[in-house]
Amino acid sequence: MASLPELQARFAAALRGDPGPIEHDVVGDGLEAAGRLDIYRNNGRAVFEGALERTYPVLRRRVGEDYFRQLAHGYRVRFPSRSGDLHGVGEHFAHYLAETEAESGYAWLAELAELEWACECAFVAAREQPVGPQALASLSPDALGLARLRLQPSLRGVASSFPVLDVWRANQPEADGHAVDLARGGQCILVSCGADGLELVEATAAALAFTRQLQAGAPLGNAVDESGLDLAELPRVLGMLFSGGLVTAVTGPSLESDPK
Repeated sequence: MASLPELQARFAAALRGDPGPIEHDVVGDGLEAAGRLDIYRNNGRAVFEGALERTYPVLRRRVGEDYFRQLAHGYRVRFPSRSGDLHGVGEHFAHYLAETEAESGYAWLAELAELEWACECAFVAAREQPVGPQALASLSPDALGLARLRLQPSLRGVASSFPVLDVWRANQPEADGHAVDLARGGQCILVSCGADGLELVEATAAALAFTRQLQAGAPLGNAVDESGLDLAELPRVLGMLFSGGLVTAVTGPSLESDPK
């Protein structure tokens, strides 16, 4: 007799379309084993595709329902759900599209998926109490370069070679869905979620690199140097982070603790 883990593995395989020997372990009770498995198989597929649709509504709108279902089917075969938490269903969708659409003329779909996944992650992330720019005031000019800024957990950065932010905006429910010229070029986007919902802001490549350096824990001076951010642009980028409520703490050598 098969062990419980073996039965569970067979059942999971059957739900993905491979009945194998599991039918011998299913009690018919008035309905054939294959019919019982079909019920679970159809429900499993519908739940998986539904979760993917909710995570990638813009992508679904762009490619159409039929093609999206084809993509969802292939994706589920390659990346079946490993958890009861449906939030994680779409985690690898951008990677999957980068592989399958690379030579199709729709390579930009992978980067659109990356943006939508960033939105999903930002939406469910915790939100911390922000601090204002006055948190920098207690630092001396010499210590300013050593200051570290802690940013909101929801903040995500996406660098795309296509205008995916324009595509995302053109396909929101309140938008007219007008065509976007993909030849416009790439966009860098900062994604976060505040009290009023998702916030997507276009940034320069240097500003995105600077933000990522801060997220990695780099001191302010190092973040500027490593990102290549022009010092003339620094006040604008810091202003954007503070005004957006994206800075939650400032620490430095002259501060004993976070100013919270």
